Amino acid sequence: MAGLENRFGAGVAIGGTPMDTKYRGEETEVRIGSGNTFFEYATVHRANGEGNATVVGDGNIIMAYVHVAHNCRVGNECVLTNGVQLAGHVELGDRANIGGLAGVHQFCRIGTLAMVGAHSYVNKDIPPYMLAVGNPCRVRGLNSVGLTRAGVGEPAQSLLRRAYRIIYRTGLNLTQALARIEDDLMPHSSPGKGQEQLEGLVRFIRASTRGIELRGGRQREAGPA
Repeated sequence: MAGLENRFGAGVAIGGTPMDTKYRGEETEVRIGSGNTFFEYATVHRANGEGNATVVGDGNIIMAYVHVAHNCRVGNECVLTNGVQLAGHVELGDRANIGGLAGVHQFCRIGTLAMVGAHSYVNKDIPPYMLAVGNPCRVRGLNSVGLTRAGVGEPAQSLLRRAYRIIYRTGLNLTQALARIEDDLMPHSSPGKGQEQLEGLVRFIRASTRGIELRGGRQREAGPA
């Protein structure tokens, strides 16, 4: 099932059999919204599990040789650069941006307006609004460019930077970090000035079943033993 004004390049394959040993031929589907662009040889497989669907929202750009596996859920206005590989049951929030040749492990989530750099390997949930890159992936800071392009103002970005530092720089465990965000930052937010973003960040983290990517900072360079 597809919406309106989608564009499909040469060799695009939609609705292929899921590459999952649990699939037994049950009735499943792919649901695609409107205004998406699928470049050459992108593939989107239908779900497994009776009545389930692989879902692609509206306005996404899915570049050449991208694979969206069974039971994935891609939000709206995401960018999946050439060669991105999404394993089964991956979820992308709205306006997530995934760099070329990145791989995302099954059941991982990448939050709204998060960006994952090229050649990265994601095996934990990447929180909304964050910038992550590496193999293994590390959260390096706030996706300030993406937030600015999305119209998120400086007051909200300032609160999100403080939330990033609480999670990744204070040494607190995740429960303590979320409590500090709620106690110290939430009272300074308001509609249009960070409230929506902070609430979304906390809600995403609390809902994680795969686990949040808590590796931060710079990746060490390989060197002599």
